[in-house]
Amino acid sequence: MSSRAFAHTPATRSDDVGALDLAAAVAHEFGGRSRGLAQAYQELSDLYRTGGATPDDARLTRDHVHAYLAARMPATLAVARTVLGAVAERRPAWEPATLLDLGAGPGTAMWAAAEMFPSLAAVTCVEQAGAMIDAGRQLARRCASPAVRGAEWHRGSVADPPEARADLVVASFVLGELPASALDDAVDRWWDATLGELVVVEPGTPAGFARLRGVRDRLIGAGATITAPCPSDAACPMSGDDWCHFAARVARSGVHRAVKGGELGFEDEKFAYVSASRGEPAHAAARVLRAPQVRSGHIRFTVCEAPEMREAVVARSHKDAFRWARKAHWGDEVPPGVLRRP
Repeated sequence: MSSRAFAHTPATRSDDVGALDLAAAVAHEFGGRSRGLAQAYQELSDLYRTGGATPDDARLTRDHVHAYLAARMPATLAVARTVLGAVAERRPAWEPATLLDLGAGPGTAMWAAAEMFPSLAAVTCVEQAGAMIDAGRQLARRCASPAVRGAEWHRGSVADPPEARADLVVASFVLGELPASALDDAVDRWWDATLGELVVVEPGTPAGFARLRGVRDRLIGAGATITAPCPSDAACPMSGDDWCHFAARVARSGVHRAVKGGELGFEDEKFAYVSASRGEPAHAAARVLRAPQVRSGHIRFTVCEAPEMREAVVARSHKDAFRWARKAHWGDEVPPGVLRRP
């Protein structure tokens, strides 16, 4: 993966990113109001932190929706762009025509998918909160993508999605909302609906990674190959208290800072993900698992390179490799042959 995919500007395959600017659509449709949203955001944040789902319509207020759009959606958008950019990089010739967005919220992953895959022609979104669906439809009117503007919205649970199949299926930040007893059946349904790639995203926490590792194992057992981030379909080498996760940098608007009570102009959203495919294997040679450590005359990396995690050093004397290493970021693919084994 190029360094852009996990750096501050995610990779994109759209020729008209400005017309796909979800943040601009939010600002136009919902304005820059921040008064009264901090408490609503805190209520949502407390709920999500404990694994709860978005409140039902009886409890989900307009302030909750606005707070989500202002302070939570920018992070989920950055993650979706990063993850789908990784899939696009591994499968550059793939042109999905259909998308099933599970747990769509206001359609964040749909916007990211339209940006990364201009080939999208039809979108189905599944979301349980009617207020989020209303917001998603309102925002979609301002998208350049006909697929986004014409998306079909279904109100219901991701554990029991409509009978639809799609080239690309995305389930973003929903595993933790499902009871453990329903996880396997839900994943099986998602995989049955997948014609090409199934992308599952979770928070970059030990618990989120543990759920994803179980999903990864189940999908491989069902015949999937892992497109990203893993460099193979072998058993995950992560062990002990360690967990595989990445980070996407999120630019904070003034409203974002006000709602969250932050001062910095950015934040880093930690996430874990897996993209499982029905296609031929398209693994990266290796992937950077930690922020590179720059030292005098060399740069140290922790990488996943099948069948193991290992430490690697790129010395300044290895000119071509060092040129790559200087630009490498946490989460990047490692080009074949760059990291020499001892």
